[in-house]
Amino acid sequence: MTDLDQRIISTLRAHAEGQVDIDQLTSGAVTRGRARRTRRRAAVGGTALGVAAVLGLGVAGGGGLPVEVPWTGAKPATPAATPAAAPGVPGALARPDLVGKDPGLLHFGVDPAHARYLSWRSAAGLESAELDLGGAAPVSFYLARSAAVAEEVHLEGDRVIPQPADPPYDGQLERLSADGADPIWVLRWQPVPGLFARLRTVAPTDAALRAARSALRLDVAHQCSAPVRLTAMPAGAWPAGCEVTVTNFPAALDVSLVVNGSGFRSMEVRLQYARSIAGARTESNATAAGRPVYRYPQGGMMELLGIPKAHLTAGWGWPNEGFTEDDATTVLGGVQVAEHLDRPATW
Repeated sequence: MTDLDQRIISTLRAHAEGQVDIDQLTSGAVTRGRARRTRRRAAVGGTALGVAAVLGLGVAGGGGLPVEVPWTGAKPATPAATPAAAPGVPGALARPDLVGKDPGLLHFGVDPAHARYLSWRSAAGLESAELDLGGAAPVSFYLARSAAVAEEVHLEGDRVIPQPADPPYDGQLERLSADGADPIWVLRWQPVPGLFARLRTVAPTDAALRAARSALRLDVAHQCSAPVRLTAMPAGAWPAGCEVTVTNFPAALDVSLVVNGSGFRSMEVRLQYARSIAGARTESNATAAGRPVYRYPQGGMMELLGIPKAHLTAGWGWPNEGFTEDDATTVLGGVQVAEHLDRPATW
């Protein structure tokens, strides 16, 4: 997975046809934040996995995309949700210097005939996506202006999978073995100087990874589309991250928008939607720009009420820090939510 909350995704998948427990969904925001901190701290330690094989892949001339590899798997269904196009914005190949600078943009795309988005993300200098290529194993894609940012620590079950300290971005395909489980396949390359791209999957073969590389398009740009917009910010704050998970869309949707501020302040605005949510919180104990909200007794979180089958929260407590309840009130007071959460055309 990319930097997403596996726990909330599992909950939504398990309850896609039944009732979803509201408190269980809400508590996922805290769990997700803790998982983020764990990933960052784990990057310092860990033992390297054995390299079983290193295979060469042909690279197209001029630093562009690799030579096309025929895709033999079953083609995925028409994508239910994709990032909207960003007309007039250059792709990564034309302007690698723009990659990771705007959390509202993705400087890449995929061929919709061969891949379906499971998630997309732009934050902290990194643009990424998780892709379904029609097989059992998803493929993660990372794009950044430095190798250090393009690398992430991954959790596979309870195992921490570390990355090499100085990985070569040379177009070679790595096969990493791990205790008899399916191998980890990693491909790193530089499409153009100053741009670092990485693909990763866990699967019996490298077929999905090769298919993903063929499906990638670095000559286009898209918006980090989400059904939530932030129109009001506390003083000295700015949008810093956008993450959208559509793994089970249209049955479920998970959106995270990160707000940062000077002095290492951070806040997460999160929308969790599921068609199967059977009820909604109705008791209001505060307002935000005249809109009813609920302040959680434990502190550090506030929920905007009145959104059918969804929870929209602003979290400023641990692992976030620095912002206050008044700041969260400002943000939620200016939030705009699409009328139809299950219709991307309305986002």
